[in-house]
Amino acid sequence: MRPIVCTIAAVAVTAAAACSGNTPSSPSDGSTGSVTAPRPLQPAADASVRFVDQPVTLMVQNAAVTATTGSAYAFEVATDSAFSSKVQTKDNVSEGAAGQTTVRLDALAGGRDYYWRARATAGGTTGPFGATYKFTVGPAIVVNTPAPIAPLNGATTTPRPALRVTNATRSGPTGPITYLFEVANSAAFTTIIVRATNTEGVNETGFIPTADLPIATLFWRATAVDAASGISSAPSAAQSFTTRAFSQAEAVALQLGVPLWPGVTPPGSVGHATMGEPGPFGVGWNVQTLYYAPQNVTFRSPDIEMLRFFDLFDRGFDPDGAVAWMNANGYFTQALWYPPPEKAVLGLKYVYLASRGKVFLNGTWDIVLRVE
Repeated sequence: MRPIVCTIAAVAVTAAAACSGNTPSSPSDGSTGSVTAPRPLQPAADASVRFVDQPVTLMVQNAAVTATTGSAYAFEVATDSAFSSKVQTKDNVSEGAAGQTTVRLDALAGGRDYYWRARATAGGTTGPFGATYKFTVGPAIVVNTPAPIAPLNGATTTPRPALRVTNATRSGPTGPITYLFEVANSAAFTTIIVRATNTEGVNETGFIPTADLPIATLFWRATAVDAASGISSAPSAAQSFTTRAFSQAEAVALQLGVPLWPGVTPPGSVGHATMGEPGPFGVGWNVQTLYYAPQNVTFRSPDIEMLRFFDLFDRGFDPDGAVAWMNANGYFTQALWYPPPEKAVLGLKYVYLASRGKVFLNGTWDIVLRVE
């Protein structure tokens, strides 16, 4: 009978060897227990992870074990599927509850593929690695801080200042950049008065509040935002400015960057004239480029001379008195007043300042292009 027993034993060993690749690992020290391969859950196969969404968390479905002692997991991350170039290894990770175990990786370099796998150990038995999954970490994106242009520390502005920054430099595949402008009543920005977002302009980006700011000393800053990648710059350095009520002419002169009255300032208080809107009576007082056909000339309107005359009208001067005051105080002009009932216009180089309804005291003034 002994030859028969030997044959049976040989067959049993051969069968065990043939099945070892598909069965749970068993302990080699004679103890009982087996461990299957954990199943990878996340990142899913071929997943893409934005660089900003790191750290990456690996998750597996727990291995099936028959040992009575606790299970621990080992996770490996490499830059190749053969795991010859491992970049991170997380050992002795305690088994998680609810049938899943997770581990958080350290930050990985951006712009490349990674491969990961995991295996479990329980009761002295180390199970096989689960399936290998690949994921990709997107490239690093950097958006630098925009630099403030104006208003800078200590400036005095209208209640609706133009806040301006140079466009932020950036690296990596950024999406469209927007700018978050914030105005606060302190440099700590604990109380935000205005918060608004504007799309990026050419070389610089600005924002003008749609309502008057308080008459006070305020602070502003801007942050560049790449919403597609979730990346934002640091806020620009906070700048202080003080608002005050500007007359109509002062506000436009501020846009031109030219002082309204660099020398002698005329007497009187403003409130006696209104700037006409664009429409049937004229082209309006918004800063723009106009064309004077008789001389084939383009020019900026309003210019500082137009604004000075309007300011005199706003202070209660009549047109003849305004011309006389300008010439007597170092603001030489060749303006001519054509009084009613014929015209009621002040003739300047390329335009008329026309008194609407021929009411020139406490009236509305329009800029009208000359045609002769």
